[in-house]
Amino acid sequence: MQTICPRCADPEIRTVTTSPVPGAWEVLQCPRCLYMWRTTEPARRTSREHYPEQFRLTPEAIATASEVPTIPPLRG
Repeated sequence: MQTICPRCADPEIRTVTTSPVPGAWEVLQCPRCLYMWRTTEPARRTSREHYPEQFRLTPEAIATASEVPTIPPLRG
């Protein structure tokens, strides 16, 4: 079964890291929308079919998204 991004359905998924225990889990990331997830998370986080519809993204929504604001400096 091919893995696709649960959030934007991009088929190009990258493995960011793996568990120190071989085969226990992987952390995956979508290069298009930057969504990251661990393979052991529930289906609502790892499967496009179960990912909440109100949080799904399209290529058009990504292209027209406003810029993410910078984090202000910590108060002293």
